[in-house]
Amino acid sequence: MQQLSMMDLLCPPPPTPVWVDTRRPVTIRAYGGETEITICDFDHAPYEIEVRGIRATVSKGCTYVIDGPGSLFWSDSGFRSFSIASDDPAAFAAAVERYIDAPSKDGSGCGGKLKRWWPMYVSQWRGNVAFELRHLDRSKVWDQWGPEKQAEIWARRDAEKDAALARMWAEGIDPNDVGPPSGIKGKWPRFERNEA
Repeated sequence: MQQLSMMDLLCPPPPTPVWVDTRRPVTIRAYGGETEITICDFDHAPYEIEVRGIRATVSKGCTYVIDGPGSLFWSDSGFRSFSIASDDPAAFAAAVERYIDAPSKDGSGCGGKLKRWWPMYVSQWRGNVAFELRHLDRSKVWDQWGPEKQAEIWARRDAEKDAALARMWAEGIDPNDVGPPSGIKGKWPRFERNEA
């Protein structure tokens, strides 16, 4: 048994550990240009792989598409996280191959089919157009808030949709190449460039 001294009670508490930020920004090729990500000093350096002719940057178990919007990828967002922390490009590429070939029914793969990736604002625009196609009678959508609020919501949505269209045209993305989201049946509208 250890005898405690009264002096032990008067000792100052141990110093609070100081957290040292080991994060640093790194520029990688992604999304048709360059983008900055943050890695820690203990992370593997980002590297590039090519799978079935598709180039991607790998960092911390995540893949980022290198080629621009509309190019094929194993995710329609241009980003896919894998639970692999490997600094071996061949091993990571093999894991991506398995993911591409895995069945898509349970969400564990692509079913052998690659997807065209689009920036987030394009995906939101496409979803908004699909929403409007499902709700052709605007008078019955958001009517619980009254006609003034309903008109305000539709005006905001129309402005966001128009801004996204203008941005797509400005960035060289043809909205007619985007196509409908999955689950939409029927005719998808054609979009004309508005020079106004």
